[in-house]
Amino acid sequence: MRAVFVFKLFNSIKEEHEVDFAELELLSLFGRVERVRNFYDILDETPLKYFTDDDVRIQDILTHELPYGRYHGFVGFKDDLNDIPKLVRRLAYTREILVACPCEDPERFLSNVFPQGVLGKNVVYYVGKEGYVLFRFITNQYFLEKSQYISKVSRNEKEIDRNVETLFSYMTNPNFLYRYPATETMSVGKRLEDYFTIREEPSLYLTHAIHPYKGKFHPKMVRALLNYVAPRDDVLVMDNFAGSGTLLVEATLMGLDNIGVEINPLSVLMSNVKCFAFGLDLNMLKESISRFLKELDVTVERYKAYRMKVSSLDYFSSRYKEAKVDFKQVVNERNLLPPKVLKMFKDVETVDKAIIAKHILYKLEFDGLVEKFILLGISAAISDAARRTKKDFMEILSKRLMDMYLRLYLFKKLNEVLKIDLGRSITLVGDTRDMKNKCSTFDGEPFPVDDEIIDGIVNSPPYSTALDYIRNDLPQLTILKLTPSLDDLEKDMIGNPNLKVYTNNLYYEIIGEKQDFKILPNVAKFLIRKLLNANRRGEALRTYKFFKDMYQSLLEMHRVLKKGAKAAIIIGNNHYKIDGEYIEIKNDEVLLEMALTIGFEKDLAITRQLEKTSTGLIRYETVLIITKK
Repeated sequence: MRAVFVFKLFNSIKEEHEVDFAELELLSLFGRVERVRNFYDILDETPLKYFTDDDVRIQDILTHELPYGRYHGFVGFKDDLNDIPKLVRRLAYTREILVACPCEDPERFLSNVFPQGVLGKNVVYYVGKEGYVLFRFITNQYFLEKSQYISKVSRNEKEIDRNVETLFSYMTNPNFLYRYPATETMSVGKRLEDYFTIREEPSLYLTHAIHPYKGKFHPKMVRALLNYVAPRDDVLVMDNFAGSGTLLVEATLMGLDNIGVEINPLSVLMSNVKCFAFGLDLNMLKESISRFLKELDVTVERYKAYRMKVSSLDYFSSRYKEAKVDFKQVVNERNLLPPKVLKMFKDVETVDKAIIAKHILYKLEFDGLVEKFILLGISAAISDAARRTKKDFMEILSKRLMDMYLRLYLFKKLNEVLKIDLGRSITLVGDTRDMKNKCSTFDGEPFPVDDEIIDGIVNSPPYSTALDYIRNDLPQLTILKLTPSLDDLEKDMIGNPNLKVYTNNLYYEIIGEKQDFKILPNVAKFLIRKLLNANRRGEALRTYKFFKDMYQSLLEMHRVLKKGAKAAIIIGNNHYKIDGEYIEIKNDEVLLEMALTIGFEKDLAITRQLEKTSTGLIRYETVLIITKK
């Protein structure tokens, strides 16, 4: 059955490289497509012409909420329609797929081709002329992204139930097609459907938002790259610089099994919880959160009396006498914290309450997954109290845990329609330079990553002038005791911008042209020497250490990838000012040269200009895709 496929892009798209990513994932999942500048151009050339009368007016649907830029979407032709569920589940930049073909029984057709669909929610059809039927499929990505607005305006389960129904009807109900939206600046009287019309790319939907983290991936972009490097469903994909787990969450929601490696234990906790939380029993979780908060409230009241040095606690009810925490130990733990951590909070009581919360959590002995979920909530509350609000810690924590729970409830309601079969996920505490010998679970069990088991990698290594992740996470890492040694973590972290961790040994490796320096590409050695000659020793050592570490990481990526598998590396270039001129450290070119010597082949590279610069003046970012021979 010859059918025409029309892929309509998200209206948030405004950059040329986003169209490139959209085309890339379509080439991988669907096949050859042609760009469409304006959907009017293809109305008369395709079966779409059979649906232009007033009873359908497909032209109104096609032109509703168009993207910026010169391209509105893609068109392609195909006989095999069995890939429709996969396209709906996995596509990132396409918000709806229109398929026109001859069809005698549309509902039977849908039950065979798209059994996951719910008519009137994520799929509708229109009967046209000449025996043609037009099917309109709404991608999962649309509902996942727009769910962030539901999280924004919903205070409880009942409101989520109502708002999810609105979301599922927004794209398929013709009343919304011709509705006048409120202005973006309107603050009073705004309805949920007004938020859906906003031209932006919500990136903090569902579990992406359950813990603050700087330097996140764009979920849409990594989803598209996953579609390119791992188009099959029966795959195991990896991010060996897992960070906050953005790629792993997307892989899980795409139904792909995935593994992450990350040296920062807080990031490992974050990534694991974001993925496994989708499968938690929500009734058990809600009851556990309630039990934890009640016990914490009891203990904090007793702690206040302890702080007031009340000698007799007889006027407290017996429940206060059952508190499970040694407050002297709490004060001792607080006094051992670095002074710079204590200065981040409005008072020591806030820190003490966070320590008490940690102890209460471990005393209650919840299921292991529930314990990690609540632990991450405590970490997020610590981050909020240190940087974003001066409210009482108990209020911050309660609000965080409720938001985390409601996001899972929201996914449950969405999935009643989307029917996502989640991928399995695990993130390991480990060193990406040696994933066979230095990886373990969050609980400390050894977990070596074997040879040639990975079908595709997407990662974004910390640049040689990366964000200071240790400083960003310092309150949580220290208060929750998530790492045995901050000093070791700082020394081992790739791309650490703290120049204090770079030793003289690195300098002697450079001037002595030791093996680790000698194997670097000539362009890398030239730039490092130029920084040294300009008395930029710290930057030179940092740049050298980054390339040295990345060479080892590339070796490991080559080891764990299957033959013919691809890796997509997102990397930016740095600029340093020397003698009044900027020199560019072309990280992408250096990484490519090293990859070629190791045994990779270049597949392609996509470069985009960043809207904002960061430390080290990172102006451009390249997606470098390489293939293991």
